[in-house]
Amino acid sequence: MLYEELLKAFNEELKDIHLRISSPLEEANLVIALCTLSLVKFQKAVEKYGFQNIDKEISFFKSVKVIPMQYLIYYTELRSCELSLPKSGNLFQIQFLDHLEEKINQFFNKHKEFMVYLELEHSLLDKYYFTRKYLNKIPPIKTYPYYKDPNFNTSHDILLARIKGLELFSKYIDQRKLNIEHNINDFIEKKLIWSGSYAGFIEFVYGCQAMGYFNNGNAETSKIVEILGGFLGIDKGNPSRTYNEIKARKGSRIKFFEETGQKLLRKMEDEDGLDS
Repeated sequence: MLYEELLKAFNEELKDIHLRISSPLEEANLVIALCTLSLVKFQKAVEKYGFQNIDKEISFFKSVKVIPMQYLIYYTELRSCELSLPKSGNLFQIQFLDHLEEKINQFFNKHKEFMVYLELEHSLLDKYYFTRKYLNKIPPIKTYPYYKDPNFNTSHDILLARIKGLELFSKYIDQRKLNIEHNINDFIEKKLIWSGSYAGFIEFVYGCQAMGYFNNGNAETSKIVEILGGFLGIDKGNPSRTYNEIKARKGSRIKFFEETGQKLLRKMEDEDGLDS
């Protein structure tokens, strides 16, 4: 009963923070502190009172302790994400979040057998996974922290919390990406649309790539076309074929750059004439 009361108090404080605070970073800081304090309270209670039977112990490590643990993991990851997220450049932010999502999926794939066990709501192995008796008697799972308190950890309780916490974090990343993509789409719709030819766009991309202007020349041309094309609202085409058509042109093969250079010079000359 004591553990349920502690969990109820935790959930009420968590809800209060969520309702009061609108800043993700401020909310993360407060929840991390709340989770840490709550886990200390749970640990002291376990050390003092223990459990009446094995079913109570399983229930605690599988359904009670995991709650503050999963939110500790979730908000720690969220805080790290927000502090590390590129401050400018929506496309760079999307790439950063994609990388985080890839790491999460790698973690899930690594532990898919245990995740299937959870999803199917099996309980046959619960006494091995969620009691302290078998902490050091089954093959170890490489998960942080490497040392586990034998009085307050089981072989799989932290892994369970990480799975649940990262599931929450994955949803946060998806929503964060949607918000950023919405901003990109608004920007494209309201401000920047490529109104030149597709061939001109491809010539521009290949020319800049030849100069090493994108990632010091290390970016793949197809990726540049995809990112800039999406940003400028350009319909998907066949960049390789278009590039080959540009190479096969009779006369000037860099029509875009020659015409752009000529028009820019004419603009400068016209402006110089107005200033004189």
